[in-house]
Amino acid sequence: MIRRLLLLGLVAFTCIWFGRLLMDNPGVATITWGTHRLQTKTATLILLFLAACLLFYLLLYVLWQVLGLHKRLYRMHDARLHQKAARNLNQGLIQLTEGHWDRAEKLLTEYADRSKTPLLNYLGAARAAHMREAPERRDELLKKAIESDSRAQVAVGVSQAEMQLASEQLEQAYATLSNLRGIAPKNSYVLKLFAKVLYRQKNWEALLDLLPDLQKQNLLNSDNMLAVKAATLRGLFNKYAEQHQADKLQALWKKLPSAIRSQDEATSLFAKALHKANADTQCAQFIQNTLTKSWNDELADLYGRIEHANLNTAIQQAEKWLAQQPDNPTPLLLLARLHQQQRLWGVAKSYYEASLNQSPNTAGYLELAELLETIGEKENAELVYRTGLRYSIRQQGERLTLAASQRPRKKVADASYTSAPTL
Repeated sequence: MIRRLLLLGLVAFTCIWFGRLLMDNPGVATITWGTHRLQTKTATLILLFLAACLLFYLLLYVLWQVLGLHKRLYRMHDARLHQKAARNLNQGLIQLTEGHWDRAEKLLTEYADRSKTPLLNYLGAARAAHMREAPERRDELLKKAIESDSRAQVAVGVSQAEMQLASEQLEQAYATLSNLRGIAPKNSYVLKLFAKVLYRQKNWEALLDLLPDLQKQNLLNSDNMLAVKAATLRGLFNKYAEQHQADKLQALWKKLPSAIRSQDEATSLFAKALHKANADTQCAQFIQNTLTKSWNDELADLYGRIEHANLNTAIQQAEKWLAQQPDNPTPLLLLARLHQQQRLWGVAKSYYEASLNQSPNTAGYLELAELLETIGEKENAELVYRTGLRYSIRQQGERLTLAASQRPRKKVADASYTSAPTL
């Protein structure tokens, strides 16, 4: 401000000084143009020159303003369009949230090219098209979203895969996620979506190859991913078990990451698959090795159901487990089943009774009742049936007290009956 005042003061002083100089020293200026001559006072000539300069400046200014009018009008129009785009984005998202899909898509696409965030416009419009079940229109809008911002390829791809998965377009979702894995191999959400697609496709082999990556990124802890892992193992194990290919089951087990092989659920699924594949010898050996390291009630339960090449050896092993865990009813039930396989009815009966009094078990009640029928103890069998029925309905255990055993009236074929030992 001070500089401008100083400049104006200097210009005014110069003009006054120059004017006084002209007034004090009037002169005549002659201008010759061919045969024409023009004489005038010097002061008049200078004023005319200044007036001409001012007129020239005014002419240039008018021309500049006229020529720039179009640009200003364009900028004003462009600003109005941007304002409309912002309003449409806001209203479109509101309509999308409220479930008015057609209205939302129209609002979001109308001024999308003028929006400051066209990516949001196209993504929202694609979601609206998806919700009104227009997959072709949805994919077209997603393509425009990528064209509006090439850096958002992963984000747009994830949105597309989610909508394809929700529409059961599994092949398309598989292709989309396969491409995304090549672009962003470490993206955990892409990996999670890919696992879900493979799960829906029941592509167990591909899921098995994916399990190590899921484990590395700590994605197997959620309930959904635990279900995916269990389904993968169950699907592959059942496939080879139904084909009775125990060797492929063993190879598959060794291929799994150690973090998965150490989990109880995985060991139980594998042992059951070996049993289903009629590989009970391998199953028994696997269960023994596993239970020596870490106890698993489900494996112990299965150990009592499989066929053993040497029942005496199996019983000795079960007795060791009972000695290690005297308060656990599972080894008791296991010994009951093994002695039943050995046709030592009285010993089996004693173990069943001890196990059920520690921890009621519907399968145990049924097995004991059938055993008592086999050896002719009809009243005891009826008592166990009633107790088991009440437990299955009420889920409340009660003390089981059997009447003293007597020799059956009928001789059971190939069966030896011994009195129950004291446990």
